[in-house]
Amino acid sequence: MLSLLLVLTTFARIHAHYTSGDVVYHTMPHFWTGVGFCPAGRIDHEGISSALSDPALRLNLRQIAALPVGAVTHIRIHWLLELIQFWQYDPSGIPIYDFSKFDDFIDFLHEELRLSPALEWMGNLGGVFSENPMQQSFYWEHLVKTTINHQIARHGSSRLANWRYETWNEPDLRGYNKLNFTAHTYLDYVQAVRRGLSKAGNLDNQDGKVPLPMYRSLRGPAGLFKDSNHPLCWNLLELCSQRVVYCPIDILTFHRKGIEGTATEIVNGSLSLMAKIYEEYPNLKQLPVANDEADPVAHWSTSREFQADVRYGITLISTVMQFWHAKLAEGALARLESISHDNAFLSYHPYEFTQRTLLAHFRMNETKPPHSQLVQKPVYAALGMLAKLGSRAADVELVNMDTKHSVQVLRTVSGGLGGPGQYMATIFLSPEEAGPKMTAFHHKYTLNMSIANESAFITELLLPKETDPYYIWRQEGSPAYPNATLREAMRRAQTPRLYKTGPIWQYNSELVINSASIPLPWAMLLRVCSASWPKLRRPQQLSIAEVTHREVFISWMEHPKSTQCLLSYEVWFKERDNLGRSADWMLISDGWHLPYPSFQYAPADKGSVNGFYKVRGVDVFNETSPYSQIVEYLEL
Repeated sequence: MLSLLLVLTTFARIHAHYTSGDVVYHTMPHFWTGVGFCPAGRIDHEGISSALSDPALRLNLRQIAALPVGAVTHIRIHWLLELIQFWQYDPSGIPIYDFSKFDDFIDFLHEELRLSPALEWMGNLGGVFSENPMQQSFYWEHLVKTTINHQIARHGSSRLANWRYETWNEPDLRGYNKLNFTAHTYLDYVQAVRRGLSKAGNLDNQDGKVPLPMYRSLRGPAGLFKDSNHPLCWNLLELCSQRVVYCPIDILTFHRKGIEGTATEIVNGSLSLMAKIYEEYPNLKQLPVANDEADPVAHWSTSREFQADVRYGITLISTVMQFWHAKLAEGALARLESISHDNAFLSYHPYEFTQRTLLAHFRMNETKPPHSQLVQKPVYAALGMLAKLGSRAADVELVNMDTKHSVQVLRTVSGGLGGPGQYMATIFLSPEEAGPKMTAFHHKYTLNMSIANESAFITELLLPKETDPYYIWRQEGSPAYPNATLREAMRRAQTPRLYKTGPIWQYNSELVINSASIPLPWAMLLRVCSASWPKLRRPQQLSIAEVTHREVFISWMEHPKSTQCLLSYEVWFKERDNLGRSADWMLISDGWHLPYPSFQYAPADKGSVNGFYKVRGVDVFNETSPYSQIVEYLEL
């Protein structure tokens, strides 16, 4: 039995303005919601098309999109532009492109997954650029403008409002620099991309008036900035520093990972790089900055034990916390705009859990036909916990556990006009490593909520073994093809553990936590909701995707401002037999804690998945949302 003492006691009402004691809350955009990966296989149209149409990869992306609303908003895919196929030159020598496969993938991202691409302008579509070195600048401007105008014509400019655009990824590395850029041709390329973005028009015509083109920010140079060995990225910064107002990039992007796998290394490396850049080019302090490969260690496919279990999830949360602290410190990261994680890859045998991914991928080659099974790793759950944070946050607090170790505390709030807010979310994060003689952590935390009606709290834990599918898999011998029983056991451990929930009837409460017996490392998410917070809305866009015969992945969309008080979801099913008759509705998620908007259903005893599905949410006050629309699924 897990021994974590959680005591709520009441105190007199205290009025405050967005503070708890002497803690000040700052507006906090959720700046960590990007993920990325590089497709496997050949880097050309056929290779990238094949990789991005793979059912396993699309199921992987579907599960990533099934995190709580706002957990992941952007996905950065290397060589995505290769989905556009060069067709031929027109009589004047202008390339003509076939966008059909690009359109298909973008529609999948937007319509089904509600994700926006972080589109890198990199590729050599059918050899257009390498075969026409004297025309590269013109062709890049044309491709950028044509690509954007094509999407606007299909769906309107609002479709592209949240897209991110970035220059060539790590252009100083030979493995990426497929066009053999020189210092001169690289700067020409970047400026051509900027012109293409600027000239792309808003083709929406309302009342006979054609509005002015929308300004679209360009990110770059997406570099490692390794001293003088990476001249392309440094030359771009020098150009920008000389005339910042004419700088082709609007957001300075860089890559800094850890070395030994710690969050501190990632943040310190970012601070060190930006301090060096500002020392050389002080004029660039005007630009927002982003680390869009902020990972614990380089080389995603290298097998590492910590990437399989709770430690990676704790590291990712710690990375977010430390970047937030660095941003508030008004130092070299004061202009931090975002960070992103390269962890949306599809793992492969025998490293199903241990590669740097959000899900463990099992390729089930012994079924007919073969199929893929995916299990959410603790780092996936960690992203879901971060999604529950509020819109204003205090600086990170350190609470001493013993002479060497501290717990990180990040408190956030949303709503409210005369006090901290109607919603509070706090993450408590244990040390990533600690000795065997850890003293008791006995921390009093004041929920300084000035409210006019009752509230309720909920706590969820991410901790070793109990919320660790990798541990369960190893206990069963790490089979390459886990059976249905083992897969269900792993999935029951893939979400944070619901610990305690209950009412708060008074204005102020004090939370006492004693974590002396909790195995390290762990994270706890505490949420406090006022009864006046918006009620749960109806789940939207219920989707049923085939996994294999008699097994489906069910997911749905959440309303962005109604799920903070969510306790769990319920998934209901009404079977239809071969004669078309329907049985009664059955709660197929009975006994599951489902804090995230998805559920994988595989009925036992040769049960059927054919029938009708609906979903509803249950909040911390035990009130339910309306049911989603009913969706019928028929297995072919």
